[in-house]
Amino acid sequence: MAAPGMATVDRLYLPRMAAAAPAASQLENWGDSGLVVSSPFTDPSTDVDDSTDKHHHALMGCAGAGGEQRGVDSSVVSKERTGDHKIERRLAQNREAARKSRMRKKAYIQQLESSRSKLMHLEQELQRARQQGIFIASGGSGDGGHSVGGNGTVAFDLEYARWLDEHQHHINELRVALSSQMRDDELLVLVDGVMMHYDQVFRLKSFATKSDVFHVLSGMWMSPAERFFMWLGGFRSSELLKVLASHLEPLTDQQLMGICNLQQSSQQAEDALSQGMEALQQTLADTLASAATAVGGADNVTNYMGQMAIAMAKLSALENFLRQADLLRQQTLQQMHRILTTRQAARALLVISDYFSRLRALSSLWLARPRD
Repeated sequence: MAAPGMATVDRLYLPRMAAAAPAASQLENWGDSGLVVSSPFTDPSTDVDDSTDKHHHALMGCAGAGGEQRGVDSSVVSKERTGDHKIERRLAQNREAARKSRMRKKAYIQQLESSRSKLMHLEQELQRARQQGIFIASGGSGDGGHSVGGNGTVAFDLEYARWLDEHQHHINELRVALSSQMRDDELLVLVDGVMMHYDQVFRLKSFATKSDVFHVLSGMWMSPAERFFMWLGGFRSSELLKVLASHLEPLTDQQLMGICNLQQSSQQAEDALSQGMEALQQTLADTLASAATAVGGADNVTNYMGQMAIAMAKLSALENFLRQADLLRQQTLQQMHRILTTRQAARALLVISDYFSRLRALSSLWLARPRD
């Protein structure tokens, strides 16, 4: 016979155990089927969840595969087209840059060839000038003055030949800059460089005039064709402005008026200097003529020496005429630069240089002509 306590326990717990038995077996069957019941003591991230997520994404991928694929394709095509346009534009820019580079190189090579031929001509002219200078140095009865004058002319010829070579280098840079469409501020630097280089040759001529005014006046340091058009040791400013007028179009009304006024004022100054030179020649001729009649006797010798001293004093005015002529040429160039724009001034300097280059080339052809 069971104890009363035990009987009570049996009545309370046995039915519950019996009810729990099917549940346990059911849990065992769920375990076999691969399903897992989560509990507070198990990890929620399981393989089932992973497989479920993969399945969900696969379904979503199937559902939106068509639209998403079309979106990706259109985006790729758009990016490819944009990339193609950039590549084409870059290639076009490279081709244009290469074309301009070839043009600049071709122009530079042509200028080098031209400079080489001009330099050969200058060397011939310089050799001729050196011979003339040496002859002057050794030709007089007095060694002092003539020797100094001869050395001065040779030094001037050397300096002028060097100046001419440097001038051609400046002109080549200016020509390349104009063909490459350089900015105006950069182009102005080159234009000012050429203008300052012209100032240098005027200083050289001033020193040479003090050394031997007749050498500068005769133009023996220039080519024969340049000497043919020479006026008082250089070019006529008014004639040079006429050459420029047809190469600087289009000009504004104000610029055209300024060029015309500059040409008129240059012409007037040239006429005044020419008249002064004629008057000087006439007074020198009269002085020498009066001195030529004084022959014989001590008084006549004294009179002769006095007349020659007067002639020497008058002849010293010749240096002043040459300086004024060069000053007129220098001021004409500077005034032209002020009237014109930067690009017009650059073209004007090229026209001037080309004009004198053609004169030197004409001289070379003339000297090299066949002689029967």
